[in-house]
Amino acid sequence: MNLVIGGNGGLGHSITQELLWRGKLVTATYHRSNEALSRLRGPLLTMASLDIQDERALAALLTGVKTLYFCLNVPYQDWYTIMPKALERVTAKLHSGQTLVFPGNVYGYGRFKYLPADENHPKAALTRKGKLRNQLEELLKKRAAENGFRYVIPRYPDYYGPNVTNRVFRPIFNGALRAKTIAWPVRLDVPHDLVYIRDAAKAAVLLAYSGEEGEWHVSGSGAIEGRQFLNLIQDEADSPRKCRTLPGWAVGLAGIFDKEAKEFHELLYEFQYPLVLSENKFMKRFPEYSPTAYKDAVKETLGWFREQQE
Repeated sequence: MNLVIGGNGGLGHSITQELLWRGKLVTATYHRSNEALSRLRGPLLTMASLDIQDERALAALLTGVKTLYFCLNVPYQDWYTIMPKALERVTAKLHSGQTLVFPGNVYGYGRFKYLPADENHPKAALTRKGKLRNQLEELLKKRAAENGFRYVIPRYPDYYGPNVTNRVFRPIFNGALRAKTIAWPVRLDVPHDLVYIRDAAKAAVLLAYSGEEGEWHVSGSGAIEGRQFLNLIQDEADSPRKCRTLPGWAVGLAGIFDKEAKEFHELLYEFQYPLVLSENKFMKRFPEYSPTAYKDAVKETLGWFREQQE
């Protein structure tokens, strides 16, 4: 049995879909809305409302679960109050014979010291979110050692795709469909790894069923500059190539009035400097894994955003 906490979010939804495609039993949780999950149907799927603070409900859902995917998705500004306690509750209830898949990001590294960055890169974050991420992973490792459960961390760069509606990618895809000028943070000429959300989900499931443990980089279809990515989207949307940078000062100004923008501001260094991961370890272990080409992934993503506008 598989449990996906946060199954209505971008990655949680794609992991749920990937498991269903593989014929696996899945329980996927949601908090306030199950809109995205409700589009997935079939006898293998159970949807469950969950408040992560509800100890009894969490314990009941974990009964009989072999693999748990922790995809809890909360706004940046709520990370500090919600994520540590949520991970503590979950890991306290896991035991030998269970696996926790804890999807990761690159925030904990800070600005890369070498490229491409592998799994041994120093975790030298200076940002609040990067430091918190490192603390969460240390808590996870400590609890795994104490309770005997297996953990795996697939570590991703930024991901995009269907049901990914964050403040960077939603305006890009919606803007391209409306033939508007679209923006990329800070610099258009810096190489940046991006992973398609359905590839990220596939990688997470491969790792879960492999018996492997620890940290694994999953980098996508190769680094691409912001301008190239935006132009690819505009070409596929049959809209003019009109793009610009979203300057750091503008994000900072927006942060005066918008908590999420304020939190995003500290991550802009990722768009100012190259962000390139080495996934040699992952590809050596899973040679059958083949990431979706940018053109195909962009086409599918545009199709999803187009449906939301109709």
